[in-house]
Amino acid sequence: MDISQLQPLAPRSSWFPWRHARPKHGHPALKDEHDTRTFGERIADDIASFGGSWPFIFIFLGLILIWMLVNTLFIGHLLHGKAFDPYPYIALNLVLSALAGLQAPIIMMSQNRSAARDEILAQHHYEETQKIDELLRANTDLTRQIHDLTQKVHALTQQLCHPAG
Repeated sequence: MDISQLQPLAPRSSWFPWRHARPKHGHPALKDEHDTRTFGERIADDIASFGGSWPFIFIFLGLILIWMLVNTLFIGHLLHGKAFDPYPYIALNLVLSALAGLQAPIIMMSQNRSAARDEILAQHHYEETQKIDELLRANTDLTRQIHDLTQKVHALTQQLCHPAG
């Protein structure tokens, strides 16, 4: 594989993971697999990419904190102590559970696709290794033939330079 075939990552224009240009495929063996993704597979990959990032964690923690503050202080103050979602935050727990229930299968879909990409790369590497082994065997045979011919030429040269008798 020629290193010039790989496309370098473009510098990020933002800290959001969806704002930077990703390579279409990092390895030539993955081009077909990447190009034939369905709409759902592309969405699963993008959601898993964002859902497993630091920006997602920080945004999510911020939203949880805002939910707690708004329900405890702001709405509780407006409604004279009757917050929409008081301290045990049952509605927040419901939202978090629903998000986890939706996000988990999407991440699993993306992981399954990642495993399929790993299998494609492993097969490609195996085939490349087989080709290299074949080339090494051919090289060894040629080297042995050249060595035998060199010895014959050396023996003939010895006979010509030092004839018997």
